[in-house]
Amino acid sequence: MNLFHFTLSTSAILGVVGLFLTLKSNKTEKFIRESLRSSNTSIFLLAIGLFWFLFHHVQNLGEADFGEYKFIIGLIGVFIAVASYFFINDFLAVRAFCIILLFYSRTVLDSAFLQEPQARLFLVSIIYLLVVCALYFGAWPYRMRDFLNWLYGNSKRATSLGVSLILYSIILGIVAFSY
Repeated sequence: MNLFHFTLSTSAILGVVGLFLTLKSNKTEKFIRESLRSSNTSIFLLAIGLFWFLFHHVQNLGEADFGEYKFIIGLIGVFIAVASYFFINDFLAVRAFCIILLFYSRTVLDSAFLQEPQARLFLVSIIYLLVVCALYFGAWPYRMRDFLNWLYGNSKRATSLGVSLILYSIILGIVAFSY
């Protein structure tokens, strides 16, 4: 995919998350809160992260990048994923989601490399914000619970964040067609 497609996909993802946050439903809040410690969500997100790592990163290793050890690196990745499910299961869904965000961010930033600075400014700025959030919540996943308590402590906070994401999604959509 190129910069245009990643800008549109990021715009769509932000728009869906923004719409999800603007809904003033107890079901959406309950779903978000329960998914933090859900075993099924952990398995699903961890499997996505593991397959992304194995098939996008490990399979593309060259000889200079320890390419002759692909099988061993893959086994270590699988061992870490399985062991993390059994030994650090608390907030594993948050950690796995952060892994997926970091992989997505790397792919988007690779597509934006050596493009016109004016064209990629809006996309790259939100991606770097996602990288910072993924690193923060990946290191301290219980802070996601605290953030959600703060976010849903006042209904206007969730709505304003959702509207902000929708507006940024619209801006990204417009910017995508200016490439």
